[in-house]
Amino acid sequence: MKLRLLRLSAPLAFGALLALGLASVGGTSAEAQDSTGDVAKACEDNSNSPPGLCECVGERSGELSSDQRAFYVAAMNQNDAETTRLRGVLSPMELIDVATFMRTSPVDCVSQN
Repeated sequence: MKLRLLRLSAPLAFGALLALGLASVGGTSAEAQDSTGDVAKACEDNSNSPPGLCECVGERSGELSSDQRAFYVAAMNQNDAETTRLRGVLSPMELIDVATFMRTSPVDCVSQN
């Protein structure tokens, strides 16, 4: 039986809550900072969330690996080719972690304010 992962979309990303699963720590390198900015931009461009909320989501994305952040950006931008490629790079657990992040980070950001 082939494991089939659901395609993530912006409405799904902000859906029901799951327990937050932490992936590998992204660190504070310039590359990590750039990709957290990409996460914030993808959030702003592809959701109805206000910029402040998307900035928080971008900051929180530092807990994801660079490949997981790339998956988030590709999913939010509905870039099917890139999400398909990254499904071959990320482990099933890493995909679960990024999907969980997509669902919980906006709510966590609202709760923190």
